[in-house]
Amino acid sequence: MWHIDEIVKAVKGTPLSTGREFFTAISTDSRSIQEGELFIPLTGNNFDGHAFIPLACDKSQGGSLCEKGREDIAKSAKGTIILVDNTLQALIDLAKYKRRQSKAKFVAITGSNGKTTTKEILIHIIKNNVPVHYNEKNYNNIIGVSKSILSMEGASEFCVFELGTNSKGEIRTLAEITEPDVSLITNINPSHLEGLFDLDGVLEEKLSLFEGTKGGGTIFVNADDPYLSTRYKNGTKHTLSSFGIIHSADFNLAIIEDLGWKGYNISLKLSSDTIKTKTGLLGIHNLYNVLAAASIAYTIDAGINHIARAIESFDSYSMRFQPVESRRGYMIVNDTYNANPSSMQWAIKTLLNLPCSGKRIVIIGDMNELGEKTSYYHKELGRFLRENSIPMVALMGEYVKDTFQELSNTNTRIFDSRQPLIEYVSKHVEKGDVILVKGSRALKMEEIVEALI
Repeated sequence: MWHIDEIVKAVKGTPLSTGREFFTAISTDSRSIQEGELFIPLTGNNFDGHAFIPLACDKSQGGSLCEKGREDIAKSAKGTIILVDNTLQALIDLAKYKRRQSKAKFVAITGSNGKTTTKEILIHIIKNNVPVHYNEKNYNNIIGVSKSILSMEGASEFCVFELGTNSKGEIRTLAEITEPDVSLITNINPSHLEGLFDLDGVLEEKLSLFEGTKGGGTIFVNADDPYLSTRYKNGTKHTLSSFGIIHSADFNLAIIEDLGWKGYNISLKLSSDTIKTKTGLLGIHNLYNVLAAASIAYTIDAGINHIARAIESFDSYSMRFQPVESRRGYMIVNDTYNANPSSMQWAIKTLLNLPCSGKRIVIIGDMNELGEKTSYYHKELGRFLRENSIPMVALMGEYVKDTFQELSNTNTRIFDSRQPLIEYVSKHVEKGDVILVKGSRALKMEEIVEALI
C-alpha cells in the first residue's frame, strides 16, 4: 500500500489534483492496471504512455504520474495526478524507495553469459528454505528490475536479481536501484558491443556492479576469467570470494564423471566444506553456473546437503542448451535463447563432446549487437567450425554470410529464411544424429526446433 505523501516524497513530485490518497500498487501498463493502482506512463521510441493516462485512471479509479509540461493530457483524467520531471526516473526512484524499506538481503548477478541460469539455480536452491523474491524470466533491464522490486509483497528474506545491459551506465543504475549485499559477475566476453564497443567496455560496465555493492558486502570473482581475476585480487570495501574450475579458489568444482547426455557427477569445494552431487546440465559453461549459484547459496547459509539435493533436481532452463529427442530418433539441442561469440563456441564444443551415434549437425543464426566487430566475429565463427570439422552446417541470416565465406565447402548451406532451412535439414537428418540450434533472439530460432522435433 502506498500513501500519496510517500509517492510525492520519493519522486520529488507535485500534486496536480488529488482524488485517491492510498494506492494498492504501481502499474506501467494501462491494459492490465487494476483498481486502486497508480499508473506510471513511460515513453519509448515507439510509444508514449501519456496518451493512456485518462484510460488508466478510468480503469483503476486511482491516479497517474505525468511529466511536467504535459498536464493537458491529464486534465480529463479522474483521480490523483502527480507531476514529475521524468516518469522513468520516477519509476526508478520509487523502486529505490521500496528497496530501502526492505529488510531482505539483496543478491545481484550479471555477466556476459550464464546470468539467467545462475539466477535460476540459486533460486531453486534457496526457495524452499526461505521466502525469496526475484525478477521473472529475464526482466533484467532498468524497467524490469524496478517493476520487480515494486511488485514485492510480504517479507522476503532474500531478493535475487539478474542485471542485464546493452549500453554504458545501465549496470551502474541497476546497482543503485538494487543496492546489493552480495554480487557476482559470471564472466566477461564479447556481447552487446553495439553499446559497449569492446571488451574493455564490457568489463568496465560489468564492474559497475561491484562498485555499487554495499560497503561490507560480498563480491564473487570468477578466478578463471582473465579479465576479472587480474582486476580483482583483493578488496578493501568488500569481502572478496573467488570461484573457479581451473584455478584454485575459495569455491571450486571438479568433475568426477562425465555422464554424457545425463550430465556430470561433480564435487564442490565450498570454502571449508566439500560435497558430491550430480547435475543434469550439459557443458562446462553450465558447470560454472552451478558453481556460481552454489557459492552464493553457501555464503547465505543455505546448507550443504540442501545445496547438493537442489543442484541434482534442477532441470535445464528453457531454450538454454536444452536437449530434446525428436519423434524420428535424433537429438536436438535447443540453445536458441540468444547468442554471442563465446556462448556460440561453448555450445559447439559441448556438442562435440556429447555422445553421438550418427552425425553432428549445427544450425546457426546471426549473432546480433556486435557493432563494428560483427564481421570479425562471424568470420571467427566460420574458422572455428572449419577447424572442428562439423559434418553438416546450416546457416541463416545476413551476418552469417561472413561465416559461410570461411567455410565454403559442400557440408555447409546458407539460407535467407527458416522454411527452406527446415526442409533441407529434414531431408538429411537421420536417427542417431545430434542437431545444435543456436542464434540471436531476434531470429526466433526456436521455431526451427519446433519444426524439427
